[in-house]
Amino acid sequence: MKKEFNCSMEEMPTIADFVLASLTRDLADFTAYSPLFTEEYLTNFEAKRKIATELILTDSENIRLKAISFKLYEEIKKMRMKLVRIEGYLNLAKKDLTGDRLGLKKLRLHLNNKNVEGVVVNGRGFVQNLLDNKTILMEKGLKQEQIDNLTTLIDTMETLNKEQNLLQSKRAENCLKNRDIFNNLWAFLRPVMQAGKAIYKGVNESKLNDYTMTRLKKRMNNERKAASNTPEPPAEPIK
Repeated sequence: MKKEFNCSMEEMPTIADFVLASLTRDLADFTAYSPLFTEEYLTNFEAKRKIATELILTDSENIRLKAISFKLYEEIKKMRMKLVRIEGYLNLAKKDLTGDRLGLKKLRLHLNNKNVEGVVVNGRGFVQNLLDNKTILMEKGLKQEQIDNLTTLIDTMETLNKEQNLLQSKRAENCLKNRDIFNNLWAFLRPVMQAGKAIYKGVNESKLNDYTMTRLKKRMNNERKAASNTPEPPAEPIK
């Protein structure tokens, strides 16, 4: 069975949850529009959503991915703290150094974006720049141990990122094996979104957004970003 929906399988349960909540709120409008939308439709929709959600949540690769995401989140925090101290030495040696603080600005940009591949590549470049300017920086107080610790941290992040990528591939394979479950959910989700557009377009822009795929994806991504900026582990793997 081919994929019939226009979002990823991982996104489907969350989007369905958003739409189901909106449909529950607006059921009177939908029932007035079409006899298709009843309490029984809600019940069946919820049942399909629950099956898809449990498939994602109980997947062993998904559980391990969340654990790795948390570890990467902790390593990012450690690196930020180490860079604060190293930057102090860069400031002290400012007159003797050239370039954009030896690549520190670009490294921090990737840290802020939680782009692990970018952190690893730029982190190694930054370490090499530190080594190239080691004599000057050590005169200001930088220790070889600090460079070594930063290198170890980068190695750890690279290993975790490789494991994360492997697990993401395995999870995608598992999703493909269960494609029919997500297609069944889409069979309930799509008519609601289509009807929502017909009911609210030009009438209620706010409610229309609750049934528009692009808006739903944006809402989901915003919630993920907000979660990743809290002390709790990110809800999804760090990219």
